[in-house]
Amino acid sequence: MVERMAVVLAFVLWAGTALAETPTYLLGEIAMPAGAVDGLAARAEDLGIPTASFGADGLVVRGAADEGELLAGGVYLYLDGDHFLVGMEVGIEMAFLRGGRDRAELIVWAGGDVVIPPREEFLTLLRELGLLETGRSLTLAVVELPLKLPRVPEGMRLDPTLWALVGHPDWFGAARDYGLEQIGLRVRVVAEASGALAEDLEPYVLSSAAGLTDLLIPIGLLPALAADPAVQMVRPPYVPHPAGG
Repeated sequence: MVERMAVVLAFVLWAGTALAETPTYLLGEIAMPAGAVDGLAARAEDLGIPTASFGADGLVVRGAADEGELLAGGVYLYLDGDHFLVGMEVGIEMAFLRGGRDRAELIVWAGGDVVIPPREEFLTLLRELGLLETGRSLTLAVVELPLKLPRVPEGMRLDPTLWALVGHPDWFGAARDYGLEQIGLRVRVVAEASGALAEDLEPYVLSSAAGLTDLLIPIGLLPALAADPAVQMVRPPYVPHPAGG
């Protein structure tokens, strides 16, 4: 009973949200405990959680034969530098904690208009991974998932598809549905730029020529890329189609 009461959930309905027909999910933002990301891979290994880590050799899967088996297992961890995603899937229910060193989003959804609170097993998992402090109070808001691509905020130099991806509760499913090239927590994009990108974005650059910079960048960094002063627009790569196809 003590463990179950360690996290208090308060559900807040966003103004204008309808709970019928429109897909909805639960969303909350939490501050990361100091140093929580450090040693996350080791704690996951101790708990027997399969991990997909992006590094110099690309995406490396540990604890499963491949990424398909990792996802099929129902509990998994993705790591990419300071960026991470912990997932738990039970039937149609999905719960994620995704973010970085300082803050993360907790998301729970079932792919439709049914609002489901996070399972105690998921909250326990987050505590065991050191990502959620015992006794921490969470506020989860009911959020609508737009049926159409959402309007890109003024000044946000992101293609609508990429902006929709950033805010989607299921990054992997959305990347697949939108036809984007996604590897781990990264997505391939092109930045139309008038000059060099900021130094902290350079590690994600694949190539650059004639004002076009090809990147494989963590999804969570897309808004930062779009905010770079040199960037005029960030979009998916153009896919050539055969003549007459």
